[in-house]
Amino acid sequence: MTNRTAFSFALAIGILSSAALDAQNSAPTKTKAKVDIVQTVGCVSRRDGGSAWWLTRASAPTVTREGVFNRAEIDDVKKTSVAGTREFHLIGVADFLDAEGLLHSGDRAQFTKTDQVNATGELREGHTVLVKGLLIDSGTESRINLTAVVGIADTCR
Repeated sequence: MTNRTAFSFALAIGILSSAALDAQNSAPTKTKAKVDIVQTVGCVSRRDGGSAWWLTRASAPTVTREGVFNRAEIDDVKKTSVAGTREFHLIGVADFLDAEGLLHSGDRAQFTKTDQVNATGELREGHTVLVKGLLIDSGTESRINLTAVVGIADTCR
């Protein structure tokens, strides 16, 4: 390769790299939508003929960290929980039902065998639970997409 060819090649690479950087720097920045992870405690109920799960008499949701509940958080709620006035439509409930409930949820029975069910059984109608999930507040209905559920009492407080 001659010096002139090498120089032309290097110049072309430099121009293309510069153009790529300019395009990258001028691209609009995308901000990630923020959905808060919250926790709240309330009473589990069902509506719409049993197909919709709700948290009623719930406390105001508080923003919390990701992950499961630790023992201290659960004990604190057991000592201090007081019935509230909020209601939340619970979504993403299948993994927190019992085995039968999970298998009747959507198409789960088509790809899950009875002996393979991995459900916590913590979401039970008429029980007080501590829930964690993504808060989706549309203005007309507040929903929580569940990430964790822990039973607090076998009755509604």
